[in-house]
Amino acid sequence: MKDYKSEFLQEAKDLVELMNQCFLRLEKGDSSALDEIFRAVHTIKGMAGFMGYRNLESFCHKLESFLDEFREKEVNEKVVDILLSSSDKISEILEKIEAEDCDDVDCKDLLETLHGLTADQAERSPKDANLKIKIKIAEDCQMKGVRNLLILETLRGVCDIIATEPEEEKIEEGCESFTVYAKGDAKVIEDALNGISEIEKFTISEIAADVKIKETKVEELRETKVEERKEARKSDTIRVDVRVLDTIMNLIGELVIARSRLLQIASKHGIQELSEVINVMDKSITSLQDEVMKLRMVKVERVFNKFPRMVRDLARKLGKKVEFTMEGLDTELDRTVLDEISDAMIHILRNAVDHGIESPDERVAAGKSEVGKIRLSARREKNNVIIEIEDDGRGLDLEKIKRRAIEKGLISENSKLSDEEIKMLIFLPGFSTKDELTEVSGRGVGMDVVKTTVERLGGSLKLVSETGKGTKVRIILPPTVAIIKSLLVKIGAQTYAIPISNVVEAVYVDASNYRRIHGNPFLIVREKLIPAFRLSEIFGCENGKERGVGIIVEKEGEKFALIVDAIVDQQEIVVKPLTGLLSKVKGFSGVTILGDGTVVPIIDVASLLGGEKFG
Repeated sequence: MKDYKSEFLQEAKDLVELMNQCFLRLEKGDSSALDEIFRAVHTIKGMAGFMGYRNLESFCHKLESFLDEFREKEVNEKVVDILLSSSDKISEILEKIEAEDCDDVDCKDLLETLHGLTADQAERSPKDANLKIKIKIAEDCQMKGVRNLLILETLRGVCDIIATEPEEEKIEEGCESFTVYAKGDAKVIEDALNGISEIEKFTISEIAADVKIKETKVEELRETKVEERKEARKSDTIRVDVRVLDTIMNLIGELVIARSRLLQIASKHGIQELSEVINVMDKSITSLQDEVMKLRMVKVERVFNKFPRMVRDLARKLGKKVEFTMEGLDTELDRTVLDEISDAMIHILRNAVDHGIESPDERVAAGKSEVGKIRLSARREKNNVIIEIEDDGRGLDLEKIKRRAIEKGLISENSKLSDEEIKMLIFLPGFSTKDELTEVSGRGVGMDVVKTTVERLGGSLKLVSETGKGTKVRIILPPTVAIIKSLLVKIGAQTYAIPISNVVEAVYVDASNYRRIHGNPFLIVREKLIPAFRLSEIFGCENGKERGVGIIVEKEGEKFALIVDAIVDQQEIVVKPLTGLLSKVKGFSGVTILGDGTVVPIIDVASLLGGEKFG
C-alpha cells in the first residue's frame, strides 16, 4: 500500500480543495455544488477504505449522512461553517497520515456538532424511496469492491440514495450483489448503470407497486456502446512529480553541453558529416526542451482556488463584508514560480481584507456599498505574466506611513519624499502601520518578504493607491525561471550572466560619460545622471578595465548602470539553483553551464541594487 500512499494523498488533497470551492458555491445558492461535494467525500471515503485508514473512512461516511439531510433543505451560513470545518478536519487527518502513516485524529467534537444539526431530522428508511435497485456484479470481476464503489458513486450522481442492503461499508468490501433504495428517475438510473462495465445484471423496481420495470442482461445492451466506453475509459493525463521534470531539465542541459563539445570537435577536425548530425540533434534537443517547459506550466487556478475560502474566513473574523472575484484562471505559469509566489499573494490578500477594506459602517458613512470588493486577476502580457490584486477600500494613508517610518527610525523628520517614495516604505523589513499586534496583521514579516520573493523570481512589483478609493498591487513575473534569456558579460577574467528581463539598454563607457560625484560613480546617458555600479570593484576582480559597457537596468521605475568590461553574447540559459552552503551566497540567483563546460554565475540584479554585499 505504501506505493500508493503519495498518489492517495495528492488525490485526496485535490478533492478537499474541490470541496472548499463547492462549499462557497453552496453558500451562494448553487445547489448543484452539493452533488459534487457528495462525490468528493464518497471518493475520499472509498480510497481511505482501500488504503486501510478506517478513522478517515468512518468520518467521511458520517459526513455523507450529514450531507444527505440537506439535499432538499436550505443551506445557511452556519451549515457552511460546519462543512468547512469538516474539510479542515479531513486535511488534518491527511497531514497525520503523511507525517506518521496513521489517521488517529480526534473527530468526536465535530461529529457531535454534525449530529446536533441533524438530531431533529427523522432517520430515513427504504419507505422514503420510490425505487428499489438490485445489482449483481460479474463473477470474473477482479476488484469487486472498487467496482461497487464506482456504482454507488455513479448512482449518487443521478439519484438520492436512501439506504442500501447490506450497509455501504459491506458493499465496498466486495460483495457480489446488493440492493439500493433510491429516490429518482428510473430511466436516468438505467442509462447510468448501462455505462458501467462488469455488472452482470440489474433490476429497477417501483417500490409502491413492487412492479419490475427492467431486467436486462448487460451483455445484450453493450454491443452498440463498447467503443464509446473504451474511449471514456482512456485517460489523457498522468501525474508527474515536478522533481522528475527538474531532473529531465538538468539532463537536457547536459545534452546541450555535450552537443556543443561535439560541435567543437567536428569543427576542429573538419568532420562535415558529424556537424550535420549535430545540427539534427540540436533541433531535437531544442524540441525536447520546449516540451518539458510546457509540462512545467500550470494554470494559476491551481493556487488561486485556495484564496476564496481564506478571504471569506478572514472577512467574517473581522466583521467585514467582502465580494471576492477572480479572473484569468487559465493563465499559465511555471509551477515553481506559482508555488513561490503563493505565500506572497496570501499576504497581499490578507492586507487587502485587514488594512484595505473598511467595516460596513465605515463604508456606508463614506458613501460606499457596505460590501467591499477585492479582485484578483492574471493575464499574459508580452513575455510576462501580470497578477493584480485590487480592492476598493480606504487606500494607503501616506501621512500615517511617513509618521510610522519616522517613529521606527527608517527616515528622518526632515526627509522630503515623493508620494511614490512614501508608498514604497511599506516594503521595508518590519514595517507596519498597525498599532496592535494581532493574529491577522502578523508580526511585521510581510510586504518586505513579498517584494524579496517577487524580485528573486526575476519579477517586479508596482503599487497604485488612492486615499478613499482603494489600492492595486501589480506583480510582473517571467512565465518561467528554468530557462531565461541573458546577456553574457566579462568582468575581469570571469564570465557572468545578467537576465535580459532586467536590461533596458547598453551603452559604451569612457571618460566622456563616466563621472564620480562625492566618490560615487555615475553615467551620463542622454544628459541624465544614472547611478552606476562598477562590477569589477564589487566582485573584487583583477584587471578590471577603465573603459567598458554600461548595462542599464531598471528597478521600481529608476534606472541604474552596471558597468562590465564587455558583452560576450546573448543566449537562453538553463538556470541551475545554488545548493548547500552556496545557497547562502548573496548576489547570485544561480549558475548556468555553457556549451564549452564553463560554469557561469547568474547575477541577482535585485540584490545588487538593494545594496546587499556579494559573497
